[in-house]
Amino acid sequence: MANKRNITYFIISQSVSLLGSMLVMYAIMWHITLTTKSGFMMTIYVLTTFLPALFISPFAGVWADRLNKKKVMITADLTIAIFTLLIAVLFLFNIRHLWIIFVISIIRTLGQAVHQPAVSSVYPVIVEKDYLLKVQGINQGIQSASMIVIPLLAGLLLSIAPIEYLFFIDVVTAVIAVWMLVKLIKIPKKDNFEEDTKIAYFKEIKEGIQYAYKKPLIYNIILFGLIFMMLVAAPSFLSYLQVARVFGDEPWRLSVLEVFFGGGMLLGSFVISIWKGFKNRLVTYFVSYIMIGIGTIGLGIPIHYWLYIGFWFVVGFFIALSSPLLATIIQEKVEEEYLGRVFSVFGLIHMIAMPIGMLVFGPLSDTVDASLLILISGIGMVAISMLVFLKRDFIKLGIK
Repeated sequence: MANKRNITYFIISQSVSLLGSMLVMYAIMWHITLTTKSGFMMTIYVLTTFLPALFISPFAGVWADRLNKKKVMITADLTIAIFTLLIAVLFLFNIRHLWIIFVISIIRTLGQAVHQPAVSSVYPVIVEKDYLLKVQGINQGIQSASMIVIPLLAGLLLSIAPIEYLFFIDVVTAVIAVWMLVKLIKIPKKDNFEEDTKIAYFKEIKEGIQYAYKKPLIYNIILFGLIFMMLVAAPSFLSYLQVARVFGDEPWRLSVLEVFFGGGMLLGSFVISIWKGFKNRLVTYFVSYIMIGIGTIGLGIPIHYWLYIGFWFVVGFFIALSSPLLATIIQEKVEEEYLGRVFSVFGLIHMIAMPIGMLVFGPLSDTVDASLLILISGIGMVAISMLVFLKRDFIKLGIK
């Protein structure tokens, strides 16, 4: 019972933290999109939300593996909260320059890059292996439900209050999450490592990268992820510009997009929690990515707004099928002492791929139809996801 309570408290604490973070994320993205309608400005925003993590992610993985996980998460949460509070105060005094938002995005990115590997590496420590996929499915379900409720909440709040009030909400949720970590949640410490032991950072980072490279399962998923995430940049960030340019710049259109996307994710989370996928986890994983590509092709042909929104539901559904599977595969196949570093390598690839993709798609979207760019990216997603099935020895590694 105590263990279930501990897991429940941990999920709740991270969900509370997620609430504030997502509110701020939507507020910033919509503010930039609707005030500038510029692909170039969106590119700068993407760079500020990904590139900083490129430099700190390798160290974050080492911290997650070698330091007190609870302290790492608390430090990251409080750092983000302090700087978010600062920007809220600046906005209250009507200091609203766009560069301030880009600066705070950099700080938040650094904090989240430290926070995420620690969170991911906690689950195998507090959850029994047989229940990892179920817990990941529940966690994904909460995130999916958040993607329905929070965009509506963000749209409502932005329509009745200045953006800085959303920043204050994020500060409050961060404080609540930290309080829960301190008072209610127990995370076992590693028996074989002392906190005051000197860490050889570059040696640890090198070992983590070598480990990922030598594991065929991990290496191939990372390679696939690098290419796929470059293509994902188009629908992930150009869709807001696409909606504003094709259907209209009313904020409710962006809210509805996120609600349908979140609805698809919520249903997908429910399905994967009950079904758990095919016997071979990799088959489920890559079939889901083929369907994500097909949905993206639909997004690239914006015939009607509600049909377009329906394709976002499809994309969300299959993302929710694949995401818990990826986390579970890593947690099942990777030794605990390398988990943080392996998750940070995945985060690193994500941080590299999205900016590269956006550096191509973002500026192009000011001269080339954004819908055409999204269509091309969808075709590419389907192609590379299908090619993976030609590597039969690799696919066999996905059997439980």
